[in-house]
Amino acid sequence: MNELLVFIQSLPEALKTGFIYSIMVMGVYITYKILDFPDMSVDATFPLGGFIFAAFSLSKNGFFGITNPFIGLILAVIGGMIAGYLTGALHVYLKINGLLSGILVMTGFYSINSRIVGVPNVFISSERNIFELISYEKSFIPFVLVTIILLVLKGFYDYQIKENRYVIRTMIVYVIATIGLFVYVVTTKDIKLMFVIIVAFAIKMILDYILTSKFGFALRALGNNEELVVSLGVNEKRLKILGLMISNGLVALSGALFAQNMKVADLISGTGTLVIGLAAIILGLGVLKKSRLINEISIITIGSLMYYFIINLALMSNTWTKNLYRTLNFSDDMIKTLEIRPTDAKIITAVILVIILWNEMAKKIKKGKKKAKMIKEAEGN
Repeated sequence: MNELLVFIQSLPEALKTGFIYSIMVMGVYITYKILDFPDMSVDATFPLGGFIFAAFSLSKNGFFGITNPFIGLILAVIGGMIAGYLTGALHVYLKINGLLSGILVMTGFYSINSRIVGVPNVFISSERNIFELISYEKSFIPFVLVTIILLVLKGFYDYQIKENRYVIRTMIVYVIATIGLFVYVVTTKDIKLMFVIIVAFAIKMILDYILTSKFGFALRALGNNEELVVSLGVNEKRLKILGLMISNGLVALSGALFAQNMKVADLISGTGTLVIGLAAIILGLGVLKKSRLINEISIITIGSLMYYFIINLALMSNTWTKNLYRTLNFSDDMIKTLEIRPTDAKIITAVILVIILWNEMAKKIKKGKKKAKMIKEAEGN
């Protein structure tokens, strides 16, 4: 019972982390699903965002005398976009393989990240940490107004691209979720979770708009059929670089928020970033299906939350798994070997990916066999 209570109490923090990482997942989605580009550089741009913000928070005068932490976030995004540009430039101008381009940038920025503040890990100053500066008393009402404005904009946007019945259904879901969030924040005073949700929601809306614009359609076409885009007279090199810049900018922003939430920027915080992003995307798209009610950006955001829910559940299950091992008469040495530790998050991620990918492959094989059977029956008739 105590374990269940601890798990429930840990859910808000897991949700906060999930929403922060969802911004990174949106960036990985651009390269993985839209551009079909294996961008390994995100493992470097994630901590890059944290270190740039750390450098900003440690500087006495901020940026040209401006000490507002939002400037630090903007600088982190710019840094991530520069890294994305370098990855794209290596690929499109120097003709280096996409995977190798990402690896080269990731390798190079490992050293650059360690030099930004001169140490491999550094604490974020509370004086410029957004999560330390906001409070329920002074931030709740402005956050409510911002949330309402975002919902209104969401309604207008959906009205342009969806049928009225789907707009109404979607808005009902969002309104119910928003009311639930308001009730939770009023009850717990957890303004930090509300802030993270607002940021993630705003970025999701911006990305929705970008991907449904002419630029977004060209970006999708580039990933699906590059030769077609070239034949239409579109500059595919510039388009690919812009896509990589947007992607890495989002990843760096996520890294900056993550560093502030953890109150430390760490060189190894980016290890496995791409794998986590892929896990969230594959998990979301494997469980939920795109429809007129929910698009892929929303699905991968939910996938990020589902991923951290599963990780949190697994890491909190150490006590009852130990009890299970004792019931099975395992030795103390065996129990110590099999117990779940925080460092097991990576292998849990790998197992989740294997299960989902195997399930997807099984579905494709089954669908292929069914189609072949139908063709065979049609030829027989």
